[in-house]
Amino acid sequence: MTITIDGGAGITFPDTVQQTNGMTMTGGNPRYYAARAWGVFDGTVNPCTVLAASNIASITRTATGLYTVNFTTPMPDSLYTVVGSARDTNNPDTKAAIFTIYGAPTTSSFGVRVGLLDANAGSPSTSTVNLAFITFAVFR
Repeated sequence: MTITIDGGAGITFPDTVQQTNGMTMTGGNPRYYAARAWGVFDGTVNPCTVLAASNIASITRTATGLYTVNFTTPMPDSLYTVVGSARDTNNPDTKAAIFTIYGAPTTSSFGVRVGLLDANAGSPSTSTVNLAFITFAVFR
């Protein structure tokens, strides 16, 4: 596999993509895998506003700072990884947003908990919150 690095054009990967056991990956060593699902959503409204996504049927807020993400096409099993982040646009300098998975993921959905860590509260405290910018990607 040839990867081209050009200072003006960036990095170019080959167009060859292999399907092995239902997983999209490239050749080479080490291989890299594509996200099976990803999304960006506004969690301040319910139902949540999906700003951009792939393989996401819906996102529902079930309580303050708790969301259920439903896949359009199910995962092959529940052994997938979810990577996510959230941003508090009101307090970007004093509070850090925390993105965690809650509950047991299934082939059709997973739960998300979004909270804030407030370093200025004397001792760090966490609370669940609804934030306007939450992102995630799912790999398997």
